[in-house]
Amino acid sequence: MIKLAPIHTFIDPFVSAASGLLLKDDQFHLISDDELYAVVIDKKDPAQGKKIQLYSGTLPEEKKLRKQTKPDLESIVELPSGDLLCIPSGSELHRNEGKLIKADGTGIKTLFFKSLYSELRKSFSELNIEGAVVVEDWLRLFQRGNGKKNQNSTIDVNLKDFLMGKNTISYIKHMELGKHNGANLSFTDATLFNDQIYFLAVAENCESTYLDGEFKGSGLGIMTLKGKVLGLEPLDLKNKPEGLCIDADSFYVVTDDDDRSKPSRLFKGKLPAAKTQQ
Repeated sequence: MIKLAPIHTFIDPFVSAASGLLLKDDQFHLISDDELYAVVIDKKDPAQGKKIQLYSGTLPEEKKLRKQTKPDLESIVELPSGDLLCIPSGSELHRNEGKLIKADGTGIKTLFFKSLYSELRKSFSELNIEGAVVVEDWLRLFQRGNGKKNQNSTIDVNLKDFLMGKNTISYIKHMELGKHNGANLSFTDATLFNDQIYFLAVAENCESTYLDGEFKGSGLGIMTLKGKVLGLEPLDLKNKPEGLCIDADSFYVVTDDDDRSKPSRLFKGKLPAAKTQQ
């Protein structure tokens, strides 16, 4: 079991439902599934945090209304251009508006996933995109199988075509992640490091992509670029990890307690040794 140490709590700016994490230029970029902004904190001085406003307006504080109207961003990934792509879950029809944070500082661009997600719903009746990595020319999306059908999968989409408004889906790979403490494991994020993909898998006692369930445990997994799982080690965490990034010999996760009164936290752990394909 991998032990982790808490290194920051997201109180100011406040985040309670962290969902994606990326490290770039010694700065953590965090997105949340029920906020209208991203948060950037310095790796060496996490107390120095700032907001990046992604959407206009405000969200209601009442839990049910907030859940119904939130954009539900679930993953953040750096593109070859240096731009940061913030990806919505697609778990509801209105959760299709992504954002592109421009690397040159020119602002925020809206990218709609509606057309792509309409295509994916032909294969997934319980669509719930929770992670992404860029592998060569492809944006690889990670479908979280926390619905009744347990549809954990990876989906390769041509990145250049997508950015031009076209959908070229190359390959869908369905995956079995097993169980932990009696509940199915499902993807919550992924990241690329040293030509291997590391991913978070969470066991949640729930059969809905919309409703939250009891957290039963989590693990850090490793797979090849072709999608073969090489290992999955449990995490010593009492909080549900939703975002993942890696730096040298350490990995970082951010958590979501499914409780708006509890701020998300950033944890650090020692990266397991790279696995070799058997």
